[in-house]
Amino acid sequence: MAILKTENLKKYYGKDTTLVKALNGVDLEVEKGEFLSIVGTSGSGKSTLLHMLGGLDRPTSGKVYVDGKDIFKLKDEELTIFRRRKIGFVFQNYNLVPILNVYENIVLPMELDGTRVDQKYVKEVIKTLGLQEKIYSLPSQLSGGQQQRVAIARALAAKPAIILADVNCTHCTCCA
Repeated sequence: MAILKTENLKKYYGKDTTLVKALNGVDLEVEKGEFLSIVGTSGSGKSTLLHMLGGLDRPTSGKVYVDGKDIFKLKDEELTIFRRRKIGFVFQNYNLVPILNVYENIVLPMELDGTRVDQKYVKEVIKTLGLQEKIYSLPSQLSGGQQQRVAIARALAAKPAIILADVNCTHCTCCA
């Protein structure tokens, strides 16, 4: 069974002469353990697609299934809880809370959800990402790369079913 699936996913903005078809009938299927990269030029709909896949924005039409559940049949509060438990996000701007240190930023989604933090697992993620010397640092005290690794650690910490990373690569021209 696919861990992530879309059916005829569409997202339109505007109307008539200003109509923009950001997504126009996207069908995809991702199996558990599979990695998928979406590449394209700026403005081609990559972030829009990720926002639909993660339930951050509702489509004009179509369906998104995460771990077998049609996420847009969920009420807003149910969708928020589902996202926290099943979807890990890494945003382009990292979305770190400036007044929280590295550790607090990593465990924040689990604390908001009221779930137990697996301390052993979180420590392993922190070590793997080379953040152990920075756990008490605030985001403003970190380099861009360190902030990105904190965002990755936060996405991994809750052991989600899927991870969606909206990042721009800097080593090629495919996303420029």
